[in-house]
Amino acid sequence: MIYEFPLTESIRRFLRIEMLVEQSLVYIEHDSEYSTIAAVRALLDLVTLVSKNDTKIELIKQLDTMMIATANSLEDRQKAAELKDILGRQSFRAYDDIKENIFLNTLRQRFVIVGGICAFDLPVLHNWLNMPFEVRKQHFYQWMKVIDNILDAVKFVLAHIRKNIIEEECVFKHGFYYRSVKWRAALLRIDMTGYHFFPEFSGNRHQLSIRLVEQESPWAPPKQVDTDITLKVEICGV
Repeated sequence: MIYEFPLTESIRRFLRIEMLVEQSLVYIEHDSEYSTIAAVRALLDLVTLVSKNDTKIELIKQLDTMMIATANSLEDRQKAAELKDILGRQSFRAYDDIKENIFLNTLRQRFVIVGGICAFDLPVLHNWLNMPFEVRKQHFYQWMKVIDNILDAVKFVLAHIRKNIIEEECVFKHGFYYRSVKWRAALLRIDMTGYHFFPEFSGNRHQLSIRLVEQESPWAPPKQVDTDITLKVEICGV
């Protein structure tokens, strides 16, 4: 298991977008009413994030930085320029097909109510769920296509950040690590494969603390590891 910690608010949002994309695409491939509901719920959350104007602005800033960084390959710089051009030409009304869709807006309003999507609450949803599986998938991917441009940019930016790394060995004294930092990094990664504990992060580009925590079961209280451990930490996007 690789744990990632964003060091800026924009990277935090990009990671949330990435997670929601993965969730929705997994759910929609299962021929189940409940999987379809989960896919649409994730899609609506995605639209909320990507349609914020500052998401587009932050992506363009990231792409700008990649375009002028001579350390990047020519291919990466050209791809960054292409994605920036696409986002720059995208209308601010690009998401209207989803945001103003009556069916999806009805679902959005009911999703916030606990248990509010029963057939007696939302017959329009259950009528749609009774359509053939392939028809529901077609509708879903048609909605998803509206946000493809920004999703492509998020995927590209995160992939670029993850491959530009500096690796450090960090000593966790009694399961705790702290340092003051001055870096331009965007993301931290720790591979915890083979360990029975997990990291809890706190910090930003100026300070960082990581606490290693173990929990034997969901019923047991989590507690900090009480031994000294050396782990490799990947500092990404430097």
